[in-house]
Amino acid sequence: MLRLDAGVPIVVDTNVLVPSIYSETFFYHILSFCDFTLLWNEFTRSEAHEIIDRLALNYTNKFDVKLCTESHETLDLLLCHENKVPEMPADWQNYSPDRDDDNFLWVALRGGAKYIITYNQSDLLNLQTFKGIPIGKPHDFKHWAEELYVKYQAR
Repeated sequence: MLRLDAGVPIVVDTNVLVPSIYSETFFYHILSFCDFTLLWNEFTRSEAHEIIDRLALNYTNKFDVKLCTESHETLDLLLCHENKVPEMPADWQNYSPDRDDDNFLWVALRGGAKYIITYNQSDLLNLQTFKGIPIGKPHDFKHWAEELYVKYQAR
């Protein structure tokens, strides 16, 4: 289990977070049991809840997974109030082709994130980094976290 001095702040796009909650993936267990601080704002939280509702029938009919209500509860447990950042200002510069995705970049910058995790190739992954913050898929993040752990152990 990864244990550091303090939680490492990260941002997780809803296209990774919601399926991870529904299916209790390996990534979900990393979020639940390792020292990562999941940064968020009300926009990203609301988007995640909307996606949970939209996907509820797909996931509950295809897999033996949590019900929609339990997924909402799990999401709220993962999103600690202390890790909430202010909302993105309306006049904040566009960095992504999709204005909604700028919210994840804002949360990362404002919260001091060390990594942004997404599957969004066209709007976020193509950036590769944002203001020095790496952007990658869950498997990229896993390798990054393993390297971080090795560096921590070497201290």
